[in-house]
Amino acid sequence: MAYEEDTDRVYATFLKYEEFTGLQTQLLSVDLFVDPTADENSTERQVLQKLCLILNEYQEQSFLLDPYLEGLLGPVIERFKSHARAVVADPSLQPSSDRLHCLGLLLYQYIKFRGPKTIVRFFPHEVDDLSVALNYIRLPNSEIIKSQYHWATRYVILLWLALICRIPFSLSQFDEPGHEGATAAALESLGEEYLDRAGLEREGAAVLLSRLYMRKDTGPRFGAFVSWAEQHIQSQGQVFTTIGVLRVFGEVLKSAPLDLIKAELSRLLAFVTSMGKIKTLNNNVMVRKLRTKIFTRVGLRVLPPNPNAGRRKGRTLAGDELELRKANLEESEVPEEIEVILEQLLSSLEDKDTVVRYPAAKGVARIAERLPSSFSSQIVESVLAMFSVHSLAAAALYDLPAIAECTWHGACLASAELARRNQISDSNMPDLVEWLSKALYFDIRKGAHSIGSNVRDAASYVLWALARTQDPATLKPHATNLANRLASVAIYDREVHIRRAASAAYQEHVGRMNLFPHGIDVLAKTDFYSVSIRRNAFLIAAAEVAQHPEYRNFLLNHVLNVVLRHWDVSIRELGSQSLKNLCLIDLDNMATTALQAIVPLLESIDPTDIHGGLLALSELGNAFQIAVVDPNERNKKLRTIFSNIAKVSFDHLKAPRNHLLTTAACRLIAATLTIEEIEAGSNSSRSKDKLLFQRNAVVACLSCRATLFAESKSGGANLMKSIGKVLGALDYEKNGLVFSKATAFLLENIKPSPRVSIEARQSCYVSIQLVVSNIFPRRLDIIPSTVMNMLLGALLSGLNDYTIDERGDVGSWVRLTSVQGLTTLCELLLTHAEWLPRFEEHLPPAIYVAVASGVLKQGVERLDNVRQEAGKCFLRLLTARLPAFNGADRWQLPGKELLRELFQSEAGEPHEWADGTWLFPRVVKLLGIEAYRKDLLTGLLLSIGSKTDSTQRPAAKALVEYMEGVPVTSTSGAHTLVEFVDDLLERLTLNIASNAISIPIFQTFNLLLEADILSGLADASEGCERLQKLSSCATRNVTKWKNIERINEAMKIVVALLAIEKVRESNLTALHSFLAHPFPKIRYGTAEHLYMQVESMDYGIEDTSDIESILLETTWSTINEEQARAASERVVELFTAE
Repeated sequence: MAYEEDTDRVYATFLKYEEFTGLQTQLLSVDLFVDPTADENSTERQVLQKLCLILNEYQEQSFLLDPYLEGLLGPVIERFKSHARAVVADPSLQPSSDRLHCLGLLLYQYIKFRGPKTIVRFFPHEVDDLSVALNYIRLPNSEIIKSQYHWATRYVILLWLALICRIPFSLSQFDEPGHEGATAAALESLGEEYLDRAGLEREGAAVLLSRLYMRKDTGPRFGAFVSWAEQHIQSQGQVFTTIGVLRVFGEVLKSAPLDLIKAELSRLLAFVTSMGKIKTLNNNVMVRKLRTKIFTRVGLRVLPPNPNAGRRKGRTLAGDELELRKANLEESEVPEEIEVILEQLLSSLEDKDTVVRYPAAKGVARIAERLPSSFSSQIVESVLAMFSVHSLAAAALYDLPAIAECTWHGACLASAELARRNQISDSNMPDLVEWLSKALYFDIRKGAHSIGSNVRDAASYVLWALARTQDPATLKPHATNLANRLASVAIYDREVHIRRAASAAYQEHVGRMNLFPHGIDVLAKTDFYSVSIRRNAFLIAAAEVAQHPEYRNFLLNHVLNVVLRHWDVSIRELGSQSLKNLCLIDLDNMATTALQAIVPLLESIDPTDIHGGLLALSELGNAFQIAVVDPNERNKKLRTIFSNIAKVSFDHLKAPRNHLLTTAACRLIAATLTIEEIEAGSNSSRSKDKLLFQRNAVVACLSCRATLFAESKSGGANLMKSIGKVLGALDYEKNGLVFSKATAFLLENIKPSPRVSIEARQSCYVSIQLVVSNIFPRRLDIIPSTVMNMLLGALLSGLNDYTIDERGDVGSWVRLTSVQGLTTLCELLLTHAEWLPRFEEHLPPAIYVAVASGVLKQGVERLDNVRQEAGKCFLRLLTARLPAFNGADRWQLPGKELLRELFQSEAGEPHEWADGTWLFPRVVKLLGIEAYRKDLLTGLLLSIGSKTDSTQRPAAKALVEYMEGVPVTSTSGAHTLVEFVDDLLERLTLNIASNAISIPIFQTFNLLLEADILSGLADASEGCERLQKLSSCATRNVTKWKNIERINEAMKIVVALLAIEKVRESNLTALHSFLAHPFPKIRYGTAEHLYMQVESMDYGIEDTSDIESILLETTWSTINEEQARAASERVVELFTAE
């Protein structure tokens, strides 16, 4: 648990240096030639494990250890070197296998942590070390070196030998007379011996051999090694050996002087090419990857160097052109090997594994960079031709075979690398842009998922690269097309990394080309953070971008042709909602265009298309209800949309597992069904469509048959959600008998249940207010007072829904709906009070006050949007007309004059309740009104415990300023500090096990203690009792708490109470619970906080230097609990000393 809270911590330095060096010194202090006992062996392994855990903590910030590496590695390497010297000097010595293994693993952990290239620089590299390392690993009959158990030790020695081989001295000086070349042969034999291993020894051996063959005195041996490799691989064909050999070839080709390997290039090329015919080798992805790299490096070695090597940009950010000179090579001088190499690389671009395609793409571009322009242009054409390999037989992009993914991805990667090196000519640009326009939407359905995200990502990479090298004149004809396509992908792609990639490509074009229409404005709406959240991209960014006419039609067509037909249900859902937002920009024109494209989807044989079409029609209906003011025109539009439901085949609706279509049909009916359509009878636009209306869900919309409720018991969450919406749209004036069943269904399904999703519950809450609204004022007889009270009670319970899932506080959806529903119902009841003979039973004054208090509670909570909506609803209640009969003042809100003074503006304009700096200083004044105090305090506590500064700071400041003016006690009935503390302590006692409630309460007490407000309680007898109770709540079972934040807040309370003399003694005893806490982080935090308080507060102690010294000098985070307890007792003793 001590490390659990630091898993996501970002470090600034190596904080555990002292702890690490202490553990390492303990591990290095043992005698390697003495076998440990069982207990010693267990202890040493635990120490090694702790060292590994500390290194793992810093793995993602390994560079932080760079300043310490020399000091940390020096003792370890020196210990290993001295051990090796001792064993070489006296081979009869038998080291402890376990201890040597720990030492080898420690060195390997360093290598894993920082990488072999960094760590190997600290290895000893004197000439004399060669004989020590070589003889040590070749000790005869050494089980320690030969056993599989000591792989880490062997890996370290091989890296050590590879480093020594880089020293410019002749190996012959180590040869005995008459045995010239023996040392080099021994190193070569050692490397070949470990090339067939499956572990890291193979990597170490490959590095050793490559360093050996790069030396001038041993370079001629490379030809013999190639012969050995050919014979060994062709005869045995072992995969591990082949990987080791290819790594040697790759390193030699990369770094060796050309004169040492020039004679072997043709032979190497032929040998590596022949490997492709060996099936066992060609099936291994690592072999194919290394072969691809070798082809590239051979090609680079046979071609002259490029004067622009390392220069990737063709233009600066200022728009200045960079003159890129080509290699001075005639066409006739191009080596014949290049054709073979390019053939292999182009073939690798279609490999099934990305790790092969990517080096092939880089290889093609690097070779093209060194060839004459005519040859380079041919390579670009060959790459572009790969796009059409699988496209000829496909009618559309989505009809491509799954294997096309590899080809298109390889072609995109190669195009990107070629573009980065400015190899794309103006003549190739139209074809490239055409293929990239298709690659950006490459998404092929394969089973229950799709493939192609890597193709879309690579296509964005190509466009990003083009912006960095091409001149504006070349891209200007394609600018609008690319802008639309990149914007659509940045907004509507399913994958977050694709949206970000497209946004980055768009940004690069805007910054370097300045060709995209409204580029800066669109980029601000589709930047990295805006597109990171899918819902925000679909519903907010899309509509904002569509405000520009250049993007509007393209985005609309993309939604209609791509998003609504997507294989993922959630994408179709969001796409339909996005379609509504787009159409609201220009409803008449865009809705007509959308309807023409949606209708063919309903006639499709693909259920996916039908589902997308139904969702789109539903959202179009919602758009008309929002934007069309004229009721007749609105009903006409809705009936037109509703009539299209007949185009859906009944066979699809009755097919098994097609619940999505049924749900979507219900949503369409709920959104577009009008009273005129129901009353039309035989003239209904759907009177002939008998089959569709036989479905229970649709019949429910027209006749509310009881079968709907029977099916709901076995239906899924989507069906429950749809039924809830349908019930809210029914006309209960003509179907009054169904009202009781509808309300019973809604009341049952608002209860939290695994079977009912939060969306379904929200739809039921929405329907409660719609159901009541539909019967007012014509059918008041069908809603008795008991049902009305149950509905009001259900909505009041919705104010306490704080459901949280991976999307966040989804319970806020229910709370918002409940606030709106309660306000609407209260307004309806107050407006029609004269029509209700027993109005008081329908809306008792106590319930009305509870409604106002509950809405006010939501108005002071932590979410800005909830506060804003609650504020609007509260003002509606505040200005509601009271009933016109005697005794109506019982429905007067308590403190109405104060409420109007605080929240009603003179101009009548609503204030921004989302603005905490305006709201909280006003709302805390209502704590003096008992009717609101309980709910208001609950909301304030949640805001004080918020992580958002714009909410937490003004709430905390307002509460402190209010409590400064509250008396400790009072005989006049005014709100007192004692009552306020009692309220908090009562909540804390009842919810002591709930972190969500106790932490905000602790934070509130800390605010009051820091402001010196609670110190006044010490002057009253009942006040001291409250302070003692607070201390008890903050320390009870604190050692068993698991939440770090809660423990820290409780600790601050105890430390703050030390400043109050009357309760200091009891809190000094409680201090042990924190200074000697099992969690090191709590001990350290307590000592630091107490030190700051001792420096700034007066505890009645003249000299606090001893206390400060103990708090500062004790290493609270590393000592054990017993040592912490002793230090804590010393601190308490100094506090109590006279």
